Amino acid sequence: MAGRGSTVARRPRLLTGFAVAAAGAQNFLGARWVPAVLAMTPARRRPEVALRLLAWSPHYFQPDEHDRHAAAERIRRTRQVLADEVLGRYLQMDDDVLDVGCGPGYLAAAVAPRVHSVTAVDVSRGALACARVLNPAPNVDYATVDEFIRGGHDVDVVYSVAVVQHLTDEAFAHALRGWHAALRPGGRLLVHVVVDDPRWPSEAQWRAERGPTDRLKFRLALNCFGRSADQVRRLVTAAGFGDLDLVPMASLVDVDVDDDVADQHLVVARRLDVAAAATATPLRGLVVPTQATPVDPFDLERVVPASADTDPTR
Repeated sequence: MAGRGSTVARRPRLLTGFAVAAAGAQNFLGARWVPAVLAMTPARRRPEVALRLLAWSPHYFQPDEHDRHAAAERIRRTRQVLADEVLGRYLQMDDDVLDVGCGPGYLAAAVAPRVHSVTAVDVSRGALACARVLNPAPNVDYATVDEFIRGGHDVDVVYSVAVVQHLTDEAFAHALRGWHAALRPGGRLLVHVVVDDPRWPSEAQWRAERGPTDRLKFRLALNCFGRSADQVRRLVTAAGFGDLDLVPMASLVDVDVDDDVADQHLVVARRLDVAAAATATPLRGLVVPTQATPVDPFDLERVVPASADTDPTR
């Protein structure tokens, strides 16, 4: 009976999550009312409300995690290990850092004591509002992609964890060029990727799926792409990075981590100042395509071409 009850209890949460996603233009918690709700909530109750909002999103808590406080602590612990054992090996105390796809900010808060500043960006204003409540730090600035672009800042390090697997090759390539533009000369790139893992379907395999559930996941960026090591190297090199290495995260982590990220790879690369100069523009931003108009790599209207079969009635 316990198992059946947990399944039934999970369904409303998933349905609510999809409703929130639709209200937020495909970005979970992206609806305008989410930050407004937190702003109107008394300060003492904001952490609880923020956790409840995050629990609606399949992006942050696992489907079988019914205790949102325990789930939040799991995420906090795993992100602390990633900050200490993985990213920390490549960070310096005077670094200005860009965290791409920060979500509710657990990793940004864990990285903050190790660097001069963290600009943590996400496409979802709701996730950023939750991050400001749950993971504030004096040297962390939570901002949207557009806010970062308008600020005109550059950084010493760009890192991104648990994001790239949701991006098509086209979107990943655009993002890489933008990250190159956001880095200072010689700046470092640290990106979590899934490579050469047969358990993770490729983008082509995802696009070939015809089941309504898989098409909906693709539409809402709940898909996870695997790539070959050669494919990752080609994309990163083409964006103007060199000194590239693909490091197994398991070789860096000395403790058990309750997260599959620790079984995957980290791209470690350095900005080169000659390659990709033809596509760079004076605009500092996350994504700088050749037409000089910033493109949000998380915009699924762009990531999924208009010709893609997304008709749920088919």
